[in-house]
Amino acid sequence: MVTLGIIGVVSAMTLPTLVKNHQRQVYVTQLQKVYNELAQAMETAITDRNAVSFKEINISNADFLRNYFKTVKMCNDSEDGLKECFADEYKNLNGKSIRLRNFVHGDCAVLASGAALCIYGNGWPYINVDVNGKQGPNIYGRDLFNFIVDEHATIQSADYWLSEEELRTTCSSATEGQYGSCFGRILNDGWKMDY
Repeated sequence: MVTLGIIGVVSAMTLPTLVKNHQRQVYVTQLQKVYNELAQAMETAITDRNAVSFKEINISNADFLRNYFKTVKMCNDSEDGLKECFADEYKNLNGKSIRLRNFVHGDCAVLASGAALCIYGNGWPYINVDVNGKQGPNIYGRDLFNFIVDEHATIQSADYWLSEEELRTTCSSATEGQYGSCFGRILNDGWKMDY
């Protein structure tokens, strides 16, 4: 009876940590899937158009989404249009509500995988992705990320100029965890979400 009680106490103490770690790994796996889809789409677009760089392919972001991804729905760049692809409310890592429109805009789509993806800008486009669409937790740095694509179609942190230590500092619950710092931190940490 005492042994069962001890096992119960140990299970109660470790189970929440195991569940939290598992969920974080699910988000990272979903992020990695979108990252790979995007990299493959960029390389295919460059090859299809006999271009040297992504900047040279001369395609609209909407056409790029339609032609190189399995899209379920396209969403326009308006407050109401974004709500068709993304959740109504998002928070920072510190729990503060953010206005999605301040960070996500451009040509957007819901992918067949369930991820919501927006591309804006030409040459070095910015990418916003919610790896599980409207499903929670809808937290910037957990399931909502952004990154940039350079002229060679290399996907990198939107805060690519930050050092590894700066990424750790800016992607924590003590900060807002916005911009590209959380994606950069995950990338630098070997596809692990340890924050």
